[in-house]
Amino acid sequence: MPALVTGAGGLIGANICRALLRRGYSVRALLRPGGNPAAIRGLPVEVVYGDVRHPETLVPAITGCDVVFHTASIFSYAVQDEIDMRATAVDGASNVLIAAKSAGAKRVVLTSSSVVFGNSEQATVRDEKGSFDPSDASPYFLSKVKQEDTAARLAQDLELDLVIVNPGITVGPHDTKLSPSNAIVIAYLSDPFHTTFEGGCNIVSVRDVAEGHVLAAERGVRNERYLLGSENLEWSLIHRYVAELCGVPAPRVYANHTVGYLAATIQEMWAKCTGTKPLTSREQAKMIGRFYWYSHSKAAAALGYSPGSARAALADAIAYLIRTPHVSTQLRRTLAPGKEVYDAQIQLNREEPRGHQE
Repeated sequence: MPALVTGAGGLIGANICRALLRRGYSVRALLRPGGNPAAIRGLPVEVVYGDVRHPETLVPAITGCDVVFHTASIFSYAVQDEIDMRATAVDGASNVLIAAKSAGAKRVVLTSSSVVFGNSEQATVRDEKGSFDPSDASPYFLSKVKQEDTAARLAQDLELDLVIVNPGITVGPHDTKLSPSNAIVIAYLSDPFHTTFEGGCNIVSVRDVAEGHVLAAERGVRNERYLLGSENLEWSLIHRYVAELCGVPAPRVYANHTVGYLAATIQEMWAKCTGTKPLTSREQAKMIGRFYWYSHSKAAAALGYSPGSARAALADAIAYLIRTPHVSTQLRRTLAPGKEVYDAQIQLNREEPRGHQE
């Protein structure tokens, strides 16, 4: 079955390409003109170029494909990215759906986010019935809510088969741009104080998320949404797992919202002065003390979705990250990765095309 993946150079898109190939699909990977193909280099996919914000480039890309996986988006907590992020999310989804209808695609699987189901001050697990409170939302959260609403209405008007998937905090390999999710790992390793903070989130392997997308395409019900997550953990345990996997000190400082916000402000100022990208932001600091905990029970029952553990997901992510430029040579020298990380590296080497390097 032919499939198109938009945003194929991104973390989730690149892994969907791999999941599709494992299942025998023929894959067409959409990259923006001038986009970095490193995440899919060496894979037996057809690379085409287009831009979800330029609808005239989409029908030729989709023509001949039965299913479209629309992952292209801007995942950022930087306020300066708000306009582009919203336009890419909302206009991009609309353009893809219209083009899919014109090109005769049978189904579109849209990548949204678990955050559209809200969060809690207590350790409460939410599902697809969860409601969203815009009062504590970042521009990224709002862009995903608007994207979903727009796509759902348009798909109904077009009589187009649309399924939406909602991943949790997705970590893992083939992340050439360093997504905010994988940056969580590096932020802890780079922190000389080894700080953790209140609240928690749902950590899931990008491999499981990619498999969940394919399952949604094959078994999902039209107009339904499916949470794709794994374990719900407090941040203190997430950071302890990272510490154990990398052979660095466990969390020693427990920060509240105020301390976290101040630290993020300093990081943003330093990044601005040095021309680098901050590993955390004030928008992310606003999330401290809240629980982004979700249940994937619906996807498990309806799709056969069965994710691995959060610790295994982190080991896989670390195995990838520590051999990329995302981790500096100086930082790498301070790490003493354990067996779980080395085993993940061996598996990653076995899976990749010979000579492939991102």
